[in-house]
Parts: sequence; C-alpha cells; structure tokens
Amino acid sequence: MKRILVPVDFSDTSKNALQYAIDLYNSNALEVTVLHIYGTKSTALMMKSIDSILIKEATKEMEALISAMREKAPDVVFKTKMAKNYAVSTISELGNSGRFDMVVMGTKGVSGLKEVFMGSIAGGVVSKSSIPVIVVPLDYELKDIEKVVFAIGDDSIKDASALSSLKEIVTLHKSKLEILHISNNGLPSFDKITTAVKDLNPEFTHKKAKGDLNQQLNVHINNNDIDLLCLLRTKKDFLDRLFSGSVTLKQTFNSPVPILILHS
Repeated sequence: MKRILVPVDFSDTSKNALQYAIDLYNSNALEVTVLHIYGTKSTALMMKSIDSILIKEATKEMEALISAMREKAPDVVFKTKMAKNYAVSTISELGNSGRFDMVVMGTKGVSGLKEVFMGSIAGGVVSKSSIPVIVVPLDYELKDIEKVVFAIGDDSIKDASALSSLKEIVTLHKSKLEILHISNNGLPSFDKITTAVKDLNPEFTHKKAKGDLNQQLNVHINNNDIDLLCLLRTKKDFLDRLFSGSVTLKQTFNSPVPILILHS
C-alpha cells in the first residue's frame, strides 16, 4: 500500500494538493494521512485558550474535508493528524519517520526571491525531507500524466534506487519519459540513470545552460506539453547552492506543473 502524507491548512491550495495525491495513485492501494498544523509552541495561558478554539475549528474543517474526500474516493484509506508545532519541522520529521513513501503539498507559485523562498513551508520541507516530495501549483488539475521530464545537472546519482518513485509514476500512468540535461559541461555519463530506467525507454536531451535556468526549464515545459517535472536534490554543496540560486529549490515556486523532488 502506498502511504502519502498531505499537509493541509484548509486553503484551496492544500485541498487541491490532496486531490492530486488521490488522483495520482487512485488505481493502487492508497493510504493518505492528512496533517493539519494549527499553531506554534507556547505555554502561556492565553495561548492555551486560543489553541482550544483553533483545535475545535480545525477539527470541524478536517471532518468536513475527509467526509467530502471519502465520497469522491471511497477506496482510499484516510487518516488524520493534528499537531501544534512548527510546520516545516513537523512535516519533515513525519516524512522522515519511515511511515510514509511521499509528501504531497501545495504551493502558491510565488516568485523566487530568497527572502520569500526561505520563509516558504514547501521550500523548507523540500530541503529537509529525505523522501520524495511532490509540490503542486495552485489550481493544477491532474488529468493525465502523458509526459514526464527528469531534469538533471552534473550532479551524479549515487544510488539508482532514488529513482523508484519516478519509475513507479511513469509506469502507472504509461507516461513518456524524457531525461533533460542542462549544462555547459557537455554530455555526462548517463550509465547509472540509463540502467535504472532503461525499461521505460526514455528519450535523452542535452541543452546548454542559458541565463536563468528556471526560465529555461519553464520554456521547455511549456513548449513540450509536460505534465510532471522531476528534479534531483543532492547534498553536494547544498547550502552554497541554495543561497546562490539552487535550481531544485527555486524551481518549486515557478513551475506551471507539479514537481517531483527526489533525494540522492
């Protein structure tokens, strides 16, 4: 059974991400844990009083949401969890607990300014999670995943098993897979990737990096009718790359399609 963690704040963005998670694996056995985080830690008496109100309101909204989802997807096993903590650490710790295969969450698609990015829950979860994360843009509706692009740079893949979620989605939806290499360093060795996904008959594309890589990726997505973008996050010089404009993390706020972030 596939087990997915979906954080919600009851906004349209998070509800849309929940629907995406259901549609993505609906033909398989699926368990979805819907997580709501209602506040930050505090011991003040007034905050405890406010917390009780927040819990009561959130419980009503959660019950209504799960009821609606069960009507749409009666075969899905839904679980709920409420937490009073910081969002990024809570989501990441649960995601890394070994109880889940993937985190699916929404983003409003704001611009890639570092100040905005560093304060983003989606960006924080991507940077701290060890399991695959799918980030779903606001209002994106999954119809079919006909084409998937796995965009890579020059970072090597240490463990081919990191591609298992990508392979699973491509196989499930019978998608076409394109491996896109964007770099000025020439064509790298695709041996590990080729071995891992050769049964999917991928198409390989090499492009020279030109200017803003985020813009270059988006142009490729829009010009090729892509339904899912897959990116690889490595630990190599991660903080340096983050502050110099990490493509993997910055891209989560600009892509017009959902992004699957893998970790190597």
